[in-house]
Amino acid sequence: MPNDSSTNDPKTIWRNQPTELSKMTLVLIQQKTQQLHAKTRHELLTGLALSLFIATISAFGIWWVHGVALRAVFALAIVWTLAAHYFVNRESRSDSAPSEASLDTTLQSYRREVERQRYLSSRFLVWSFGPAVLAVGALSAHLLAIAWAHGYLRNTVPFFTLLGLWFVGVFVTRMRQQRNLQREIEQLNELERSNNS
Repeated sequence: MPNDSSTNDPKTIWRNQPTELSKMTLVLIQQKTQQLHAKTRHELLTGLALSLFIATISAFGIWWVHGVALRAVFALAIVWTLAAHYFVNRESRSDSAPSEASLDTTLQSYRREVERQRYLSSRFLVWSFGPAVLAVGALSAHLLAIAWAHGYLRNTVPFFTLLGLWFVGVFVTRMRQQRNLQREIEQLNELERSNNS
């Protein structure tokens, strides 16, 4: 009878053992779920504040600007941000995670919160950043026209440089956040696969 050394190898035996998640892992997943839930609430409140800010800038623009086209752009920004706030909040509601749960329900709660974060992050560029760019862009265009007419165009360069850097920074940060959330979902898939095997 041949002696199969691979079945007697301690390293092979160790690697082939089925893995079980400990109670500590369940607690950590529940804590991460609660942290994500709090982060989601914070994200929704930030979205509300941004919507109010955009609506305020746009209302000021409608009052201050006399051109019909710019007033229409500001009105569009108000409608866009109110619609965005409604749709994002309607789609992102979820239940809180159960305090005592099995591994399956804990992982499902965690997955739901990660996917909710990914949903909010992916919608931010269209539903929140878009109206902000529209409102601030319209206001900036009007300010540039005034600066051009009075010969102060050169004085606006620092402000518009910082504004542009801010827009790029927000965009890059959101894209990085989406990649991190996607990586988190992939790790969760791997954890579920290893637990089911």
